[in-house]
Amino acid sequence: MVEKRDIAGQAERQQSGVHGDWICVGAFAGSHGVRGDVRLKSFTENPKAIFSYKEIHEGADGPLVSFTKVRDVKGGYVVRVDGVSTVDEAQRRKSMQLFVQRDSLANEAEDEFYLADLIGLKALDEAGTEIGFVRAVENFGAEDLLELVLDEPVKQLGRQVFVPFRKTLVPVVDIKAGSVTIAFTEWQKIHVSERDEDSENNSETSGEE
Repeated sequence: MVEKRDIAGQAERQQSGVHGDWICVGAFAGSHGVRGDVRLKSFTENPKAIFSYKEIHEGADGPLVSFTKVRDVKGGYVVRVDGVSTVDEAQRRKSMQLFVQRDSLANEAEDEFYLADLIGLKALDEAGTEIGFVRAVENFGAEDLLELVLDEPVKQLGRQVFVPFRKTLVPVVDIKAGSVTIAFTEWQKIHVSERDEDSENNSETSGEE
């Protein structure tokens, strides 16, 4: 079980754009116009930051690539890539992910990290027992959520659950140890309470009709 979990966690990290010491900061999205310009999507918190990196690579540890911004467009930018001058050349770079080395990013303080660093980490309960791993970090508009894949399903919830990324529910993040601690018992109490409250509200609404 542990080996399968580790393999799954590593796969999720790579899918999210974390390859060892390489971080995915953007991707080319195909050609734009007839001059060989390329559409660019930025994955950085501040989208314009992608133009500030001194060295960007096509793929993790791939060849260096250089580009300059032509203009902003919906969902990203149009850029001119060095060595690309035709529509065919631009189109061939579609879906090409762009990476930078971690040490080229801003240095984190000791208790800081990138959300992508959480993906693939082991999830521990309050007693230090492994209960699964972090599959993803999501945000549906309210707050960041850790999506956990549990070794054992939770009644009525299954094996995939979302835990709000709050200090009270995720008290310890240990990147070096490769784990996060979840206040799992407390989360279950809160989740059940919120679910029961929603059920009561739905019942009252139905009764009013």
